[in-house]
Amino acid sequence: MPIETSAPSRRDIVQAAAGIAAFAATGVSGAAFSQAAAPRKGGALTIGVVSDPVTLDPAFFSSFFEIYAQYLMHEPLLSITPELAVEPGLASYVMRDELTYLFTLRPGLTFHDGSAFDAKAAKWNFDRMLAPATGSPRRSDLGPIDVVEVIDERNFSVRFKQPFSPFPHALTNRAGLFASPAAVERLGPDFATRAVGAGPFKVVSWTKNAELVLERFDGYWREGMPYLDRVTLRPMADETVRLANLRSGTVQLVDSVPPQNFRAMERERGLKTAEKGGVGFNAFSLNLTRAPFDDKRVRQALMWAIDLEAVQRAAYFNTGQPAYGPVSPPLRPTFDADFKPYRRDLPRAKALLADAGKPQPSFEITVINSPLVIRIAEIVQAQATEAGFKVAIKQIDGTSLITVLRRKEFDLCYSPWAGRSDPDGNMFNWFTVEGPNNFMGYQSQTVDRILKEARSVTDPARRSALYREAQRSIADDAPMLFVHFDAALQCGIDKLRWTQHPDSSFRLFDAWLTA
Repeated sequence: MPIETSAPSRRDIVQAAAGIAAFAATGVSGAAFSQAAAPRKGGALTIGVVSDPVTLDPAFFSSFFEIYAQYLMHEPLLSITPELAVEPGLASYVMRDELTYLFTLRPGLTFHDGSAFDAKAAKWNFDRMLAPATGSPRRSDLGPIDVVEVIDERNFSVRFKQPFSPFPHALTNRAGLFASPAAVERLGPDFATRAVGAGPFKVVSWTKNAELVLERFDGYWREGMPYLDRVTLRPMADETVRLANLRSGTVQLVDSVPPQNFRAMERERGLKTAEKGGVGFNAFSLNLTRAPFDDKRVRQALMWAIDLEAVQRAAYFNTGQPAYGPVSPPLRPTFDADFKPYRRDLPRAKALLADAGKPQPSFEITVINSPLVIRIAEIVQAQATEAGFKVAIKQIDGTSLITVLRRKEFDLCYSPWAGRSDPDGNMFNWFTVEGPNNFMGYQSQTVDRILKEARSVTDPARRSALYREAQRSIADDAPMLFVHFDAALQCGIDKLRWTQHPDSSFRLFDAWLTA
């Protein structure tokens, strides 16, 4: 039953509204390039991306590759800077107590279809994501919400059953991307291909595996933005093709530059590169539900067989840094630079396999058809073979990856993560028993307990200690082969100005093209 609470005071509501008033409507921080000249309106931008989205519905996307499109169509309830500071966005908030958040929406907000983005629409989106019947992965992101209540047209409250520290950060991300209730109800299943949000750009058309065309939303809340008239995303899995299209001007921005090309492209005339430390990780999920990785000793043997420094040199050309766990460098103070539970030790790997009675276990590495990822798989294959494993590599397309992971149709499978601005976002969904990204079939009551406790703790030092403790337990259980903390490596034409974010996503509300 919902817990009845006393109605928020007028003072509470005024405080929430004041948060918005204090934030300039056109506030933009962390620009990738100097914007000495005034932004220029108009123009079209075509972006070459690694993979097509699976869905345009923000309540259901899970693929790493869908993040590129989502923030163009859907605006998060709260904003986050490239330095990971939470700011008011479509709404501001205050905490009335440790369980209750009071939100005030900006006046006059609408979705792309002209319907009101009001408190009723906000509650509808929360209820949709939280309903077990929908199966939305956002339910885990939102934590133990007890009740969402509409106060008036612009004000609503969210009350929790217990404290939930990651909540503001969650609303800057996937769980804060709200859809038009009227459009969802009108379009039904077609909403997944014709999304209607409140972001800077609205959907014109989507031809799967060809292009997603978006155009400027004149009702966007940031005054005078977006500057661009049109944005088109074109999937180009082949990195050589992406870069050739950038150099020819067919596309003006690419979402990912191969590490081996990045330093050279810094010197290319007519191009601008952008590099930022990422909040996510590149890793491989181990399938713990079947042999050979149902045996912890075999999993640990694989960890001891891999030299991540060699991967850093040979595949990443010393961009980014090796990953030894899920907590990435920007997530300070939780990130621990000294945490390196495994280093290559072939005698130890072989001894573990012998102890397991499996001196030559076989497994298959499932990867997307990306030269970088294939190269990583080949390094893992070679190093694991030296420890006694028999290893094959299987390639699939990027849009099939999430299906393969969910169905557990793999032994070892590529599992990239764009990352979140709070450590909870890099751990809870992956390593709790019922986590929507627990593709491994990992079950640890210890880790479950720690991660649930960390969600309810408000003291930052205590939270960091809990996440570090969980990270140590996860490393010992070895359900995932962490490989790398990628830097966001992007490149555009030198006439393009945009703000780069550490999760590699494009917001582009402030992007513009010089004359």
